[in-house]
Amino acid sequence: MSGANFLEGVHKVGRNLIIAFVAIIIIGLSGCVSRPEEAAAVNGTADEKESSSSSADYVYGIPMDETAGVITENVADVYTSPDVKSSRLTQALYNQPVCVLQQESGWARVTTVDGTTGWTKLKFVDRDISSVYGRSYTHRIIVTTRSKVVTSNPSGGITYVDAPMGTEFLSFNSSDDAFEVLLPENKTGWIKGSGIIHIGLDEKVPVTNADDFASTALRLKGASYLLNGMSELGIDAPGLVYICARINGIDLPRTTSGQLASGTEIKPDEAQAGDLVFLAGIGEGEGDSITCVGISLGGGSYIYAGRKIGYVAVGDINEVNSEGKIVAARRIFN
Repeated sequence: MSGANFLEGVHKVGRNLIIAFVAIIIIGLSGCVSRPEEAAAVNGTADEKESSSSSADYVYGIPMDETAGVITENVADVYTSPDVKSSRLTQALYNQPVCVLQQESGWARVTTVDGTTGWTKLKFVDRDISSVYGRSYTHRIIVTTRSKVVTSNPSGGITYVDAPMGTEFLSFNSSDDAFEVLLPENKTGWIKGSGIIHIGLDEKVPVTNADDFASTALRLKGASYLLNGMSELGIDAPGLVYICARINGIDLPRTTSGQLASGTEIKPDEAQAGDLVFLAGIGEGEGDSITCVGISLGGGSYIYAGRKIGYVAVGDINEVNSEGKIVAARRIFN
């Protein structure tokens, strides 16, 4: 081999080594850049996880995924901790979906339709959600009276549940004025007659009017007071407003403070049927803080769930009662 050829060979080898070295660096850098993407493919980025979560269908804010369940008790208490001696936060109605966040010693930590998170008895939660999602239905049925029985056949039979006001069902069959509905625990039943409304699957609960809202509240007159209760078995002031508004097509917060921030402010002496009225306590230490909410019936009267009197009663807007005096009002229906 000539000297020139030898030098040319050395130069080629050098160039090849440089090219190979650069390629290794590029591959290495590419590997560093791609590792987060590879990790994302396995673990999912925050955006991908959020997208996956948002791809789930929702029923009243509850995702219909592996965390979902439905309530099997006509009214299920939800507590601050897994202990019946702890404070009741709210209640979930029969067949309402819940999101199960945790299970512990016969208890389930859930998020309810009204947005509350707390603990309920695990035996009151069915993880089969086919009564509210995933099957063929024709109508939604909503209980608008104090309660409504669901039976084993159209003409009566065995009573499966006495469903409280606001309970919803999905129907797949009907006979005259009776509707066959799907129930938790893989059962079906029949609900019939007055005290219900039926709407299409994709329809929202129709917005009624202020008079209907007030009339709905009157159906619960005499029901016992129960702190954070939501049915004829026991109900509190904001619970009365919440459940009655719900079946009249208006979504209101579950709390008195949330309701005080809803609608349009009006003067208490301008209150008409369907307006919300708010009472401030007059007892020692209560000052002027809002202690109760009621629904105006028109003509100077209102209905409220009184903690001190112990039941749902009608009061006079111009008079002070045990709950206090009217100090504010809000118009919910235009």
